[in-house]
Amino acid sequence: MVSLKKLAKAGFVLPLMLFLVLLPLTVHAKVFDKVAAKVNTEIITLSSVEERAELLRQKYARSPVSIPEQELLKEALDMIVDERLQLQEGKKLGFIVDEDSIDAAVKDISKKNGLAEGQLQAMLEREGRTLSSYRNHIRDQILVSKITRFEIGNRVKISDNDIDQYYKEHQKEFWTDGKVRARHILFIAERGSSETNRTTKLAQAKKVLDLLQKGGDFGKLAMEYSEDVSAGDGGDVGYVVRGKMVREFEDAVFSLKPGQTSGIVETEYGYHIIKVEEVLPGKTLALKDAKDRISEILSIEKQKQGYDDWMKELKKSAFIEVRLFEEPDKNKDIASRDLGKNKSGNRMKEKKAVDSGADSRQQALQEKWEEMYKSVEKSKGGSVEKKESGLESLEEKLKHIKKLRDQNKISEQEYQEGKEKLLNRL
Repeated sequence: MVSLKKLAKAGFVLPLMLFLVLLPLTVHAKVFDKVAAKVNTEIITLSSVEERAELLRQKYARSPVSIPEQELLKEALDMIVDERLQLQEGKKLGFIVDEDSIDAAVKDISKKNGLAEGQLQAMLEREGRTLSSYRNHIRDQILVSKITRFEIGNRVKISDNDIDQYYKEHQKEFWTDGKVRARHILFIAERGSSETNRTTKLAQAKKVLDLLQKGGDFGKLAMEYSEDVSAGDGGDVGYVVRGKMVREFEDAVFSLKPGQTSGIVETEYGYHIIKVEEVLPGKTLALKDAKDRISEILSIEKQKQGYDDWMKELKKSAFIEVRLFEEPDKNKDIASRDLGKNKSGNRMKEKKAVDSGADSRQQALQEKWEEMYKSVEKSKGGSVEKKESGLESLEEKLKHIKKLRDQNKISEQEYQEGKEKLLNRL
């Protein structure tokens, strides 16, 4: 049976977000979600960061350098923040993704992974996901791709002056080494072979060299006597460049002029007789021949710069609140603190904020973060108090909708939507 984790390693046509949605939802079974960050009005949950980090662990699995866990989580969070900003921008500009595009992407994913009709949906259901939510992930990724191409395409312009300037400053990059077209006749006598064999092959080489010196046709003699695979082509080995052949062979080839034939050249493979057909000296490519290559180089450079500039602009105009790496004294053991002291501390914070003229909005956010962490920590080993109003705590509500999902009374999509609504109340 094919698992989703195995598929995740195979790689799909669509980029990382589609890669991500095939990972098992192991995070939800371990801990109730908490908010790792907010991007404008949207939240990013800890579970989504951990899922993305798992992808990065697979990516870096063969890296000789160990990546610290905090760096891995930070990279995962940064990627998700970028994607959320791009999605929000795409929707603001009115970009849409039609159902036909999503259908085509699903079919392509199934085809490339050898899945029969209905098998993808069955695999998703085994992992607690729905095809509908999976299609929404695909929709988001296609939208990210569309808005990114649109934005970067408008920023990347390469003029003839750009190409000329690059060519003048980087001419060394367009130097091509000289090459020589050659033929050879090989008599195999590897070093270490018997003395009798080497003596016999050397005698044969001397005989053929004598025939060549008397006017024999090199191609015909190569077809008759050469023991190399090139014999059928009259000994033609194509163009030889330095650094590709054994040293003795190269030295002989590059010492000859067009039409000249060498004497007997000994290498580790045996004895060669070599003829040079054509010599092409090294040269710098002309601008017209290097233009396409330069355009590609500049395009890659400008795309990267354009993307970086675009993301800086999006982040500058956005509200981004990151709490993934909050200091331990702010988020550790919150559930074990005395509730009365916590409320008293909050009142003191409010009074200080008013007295000092601090930003009241930021103060309110801080208190909400602390309440959220308190509920998460209590889920790990403490009882949960009810609010004075009699309403269940955030944790209890999360537990309730999770239980409904586990009992198949609501779908995975309904669970995710309900959870996000609860967390958004923060």
